[in-house]
Amino acid sequence: MKLRDLEYFCYLYKVGTFTGVAKHFKVEQPTVTLAIKRLEDALKTKLAFRDRSKGLIQITPAGEILYRHASNMLRDAKLADLEINHYNSKKIRFGLPPIIGSLYFPLVIDGIIQDHLLDDLEVDETGSQQLLLDLLGGKVDIALLGSPLPIQNDAINTTFLTSRQFVIISSRDHWLNNRQSISFSELKDEPFISLNGRFIHSEVLKVYSDQAKFHPHIIFETQSIETMKRLVEKNAGIGVLVKDAISPADQLATTTLRNPLPERFNISIATRKDYLADAHEQAFISDLFKLQSIINH
Repeated sequence: MKLRDLEYFCYLYKVGTFTGVAKHFKVEQPTVTLAIKRLEDALKTKLAFRDRSKGLIQITPAGEILYRHASNMLRDAKLADLEINHYNSKKIRFGLPPIIGSLYFPLVIDGIIQDHLLDDLEVDETGSQQLLLDLLGGKVDIALLGSPLPIQNDAINTTFLTSRQFVIISSRDHWLNNRQSISFSELKDEPFISLNGRFIHSEVLKVYSDQAKFHPHIIFETQSIETMKRLVEKNAGIGVLVKDAISPADQLATTTLRNPLPERFNISIATRKDYLADAHEQAFISDLFKLQSIINH
């Protein structure tokens, strides 16, 4: 089976017309028809038929099976192409979330410089939720990821480094300034400033509010941790943030959550499953692993 034929079939599955497939791939319609016929001949089964009452192509049960496997095959082929093209590039495509980048990555930068790896880094800086997608899609090959629970994903390998505590942040003018700890249910009437869905903080906020049986009133979402902290300082709302992200210079109060859930700010080194790291990527991963002893010291 040709990969191009599988691409045509998978797109046919999505749009339901040969014309739509031909237009998308900028080919003549008979080219698509012949590709589907080649697949049917190779597999000795019917994959699709025309439903004239609906004017669309209907996929057979055999076609449903092929679509599931073909989607994985095309994804793996794309990843193989990306990995082969980058294997000898001397570049380390690295995913780094902002909080981990500002708080923890500098702790191992001396070793990275000594190993002459800093110039090799191509850094993708965004939240951990987005970086996980970038890792799976082949945009990055190595990432430091934050997650509310230890990562369970069959498509990636992870090395757990540490976990850190989430706290409630508020203005020093807010009534929470006088509270050392609080139950999340007591915050049901509070406005929240939240990091957006690229960060795990939005997921943690949802988990806590679900457990407390209320829907949080989010008045502002941002992808900037500094913006979040400044708005909270102005008493525009409160927020959920990993405790390590708060510095002495921040004019913020922190309140510990009583009866904390298992969700914490877990930090892991992640690569795709079966990814073949070259020598300088392996040296880089070894430098990152030193975070485990430094942070937990």
